[in-house]
Amino acid sequence: MNKEKFDKILIADKNIIDMAMIKKFDEDNPLSESLIYASDSGKRIRPVVFLETIKMLLGEGSVDEKLIDLSLALEMVHAYSLVHDDMPCMDNDDYRRGKLTVHKKYGEDLAILVGDSLLSYAFEIILDLSIYDQRFLEAGKYLAKACGKDGMIKGQVFDIKSKKDENIEYILDVYKNKTARLFMAAIMMAALYANVEKDKLEKLENYAYYLGLAFQLQDDILDKYDEFELNILSCISIDDAKKLLLDFNRKAKENIKDFKNNDFHIYLIDYLTERIK
Repeated sequence: MNKEKFDKILIADKNIIDMAMIKKFDEDNPLSESLIYASDSGKRIRPVVFLETIKMLLGEGSVDEKLIDLSLALEMVHAYSLVHDDMPCMDNDDYRRGKLTVHKKYGEDLAILVGDSLLSYAFEIILDLSIYDQRFLEAGKYLAKACGKDGMIKGQVFDIKSKKDENIEYILDVYKNKTARLFMAAIMMAALYANVEKDKLEKLENYAYYLGLAFQLQDDILDKYDEFELNILSCISIDDAKKLLLDFNRKAKENIKDFKNNDFHIYLIDYLTERIK
């Protein structure tokens, strides 16, 4: 796969997700504007990865409205985590993706409620889907674990409780839970829906794990070392970080290489870790 084809897929999938997301909040609700604002923008990497994994496993024409809805649930969980992560009690960020964070635009009270709404709505969607097909339950269960007390929330707790001199094992464990978990969910939700065999499930999960770690590691390299935020450059050199990044990429490719129609995923590995932001 070349860059032109890859970019075309990203844009097409993103447009589908953007349009479907707006429709979910197109109603007379005092939170609608802030919900659209919170769930807008970004490259939609996680739901795109989910949709492209479905295509890899089930074929090009396999994506339907219900699977698009499941991808929205995944993106809502991601959006909720960003809203809460940006708040003064967490990272205290004023801007995200070039615009005001939700709490700066709408206030802290609405930001909490927007985040809560996105999270609860995500699982409302999944439960509705499960009425039609129980395969959505397994996918939803995986997402719940990924974003819960043993996943993203655990990663956030260990992030805010971290010290300046944490070792690399500590930092990578935070990155696994805070960042890699949703990449793992994107891949595994598709795999569970597709009833992939156990041995292939393990390879897909490993692929997603290294993909997520590499994504976060590239962020650290781009951000340089900031003593106020957890960054792997606090305990290893930038050269060692780049070597580790290449190792994660190699392991990701090793786990996905035997799957048919994997061109998107092979390209994705380098795309995510060569980005400039």
